[in-house]
Amino acid sequence: MKRYAILAGGISLERGIQKSLVDFKDFLTSDAGGGWREEEILVCGPMDWQLVQLLQSRLREYDFVLVYQCRFSHGAADSDWSGKLRSVTDGGRGVFIGDVCDEVVSMDELGYERVELGDAL
Repeated sequence: MKRYAILAGGISLERGIQKSLVDFKDFLTSDAGGGWREEEILVCGPMDWQLVQLLQSRLREYDFVLVYQCRFSHGAADSDWSGKLRSVTDGGRGVFIGDVCDEVVSMDELGYERVELGDAL
């Protein structure tokens, strides 16, 4: 089965990353979380129209898509276009999870390497 996970945060990755995204990625790559490979997971900051358009077209080739979105407050508007990704997970093709995540950690502390979107997909 071909699968892909998008873990989207509420701030630019240059400013840090929400700890919940790190924890969720760690879970996915663990045996308990399904042993996802690094190349099956995209960690990104807030989504914009261009990113969502690119993802919508590319995600059609996957059998299962998981979208995990971390925001800083309940009831925030889909100003980052994430609502459009819900359609990719409809019909049993995937899962959309929305969460509120306040704790931010430094990217440098985690040793994450930044990659361009084209390299990630």
